[in-house]
Amino acid sequence: MDFSFSDLLDFSKIPIKIFLLFAIVSGLLLFGSDEFLLQLKLTEFEQDYGKFFGIIFITCVAFIVLSIVYYIFNKINYYFLSRKMNKYLRYEIKCLDSFEQAAIREFFVQGKKTVLFPMDNPVISGLTNKGILKAVSNIANGMHIPMSLTRFADKHLKENDLGFLKELNEDELKEFIISNRPEWAKDYLYERLNK
Repeated sequence: MDFSFSDLLDFSKIPIKIFLLFAIVSGLLLFGSDEFLLQLKLTEFEQDYGKFFGIIFITCVAFIVLSIVYYIFNKINYYFLSRKMNKYLRYEIKCLDSFEQAAIREFFVQGKKTVLFPMDNPVISGLTNKGILKAVSNIANGMHIPMSLTRFADKHLKENDLGFLKELNEDELKEFIISNRPEWAKDYLYERLNK
């Protein structure tokens, strides 16, 4: 059976403020003048435990420096990952098929930021996996779950990405949208009207 020091104490779970506090206190005791220690009545404490101040100071400063480096590394990593993800989402938004376009048009048809989508529909699952749709609640309404566009999709989706034809006038556009609604949307509307 393997044993590691992290099994005893997980340093990543200790707030950096604690290490900062110990670094400041041990630094004051380590580098403070004899007069300063005398005023604080710490000369006897320094004589008894002074040999530990250096190691405590070095350990705390090293942990703080490592934490800062780790934080900067994570920020840089997140920046590049988000750029890569945004590039992927831009591509996916431009390549929506007619079924995906019809599903997303439901936000415009219903005039809502949150729409009930069928949780067992492969098109909806695909849009969720692509990062275009997200669930806003775990509570389902029958077989439907409330979903909204992700922030990126909401910001970058344009009319031409959703199959809106520019050559159509307003009435023709309405007819196109209604006739090209997904079957589940028509069925759900029919169920709601007949309750």
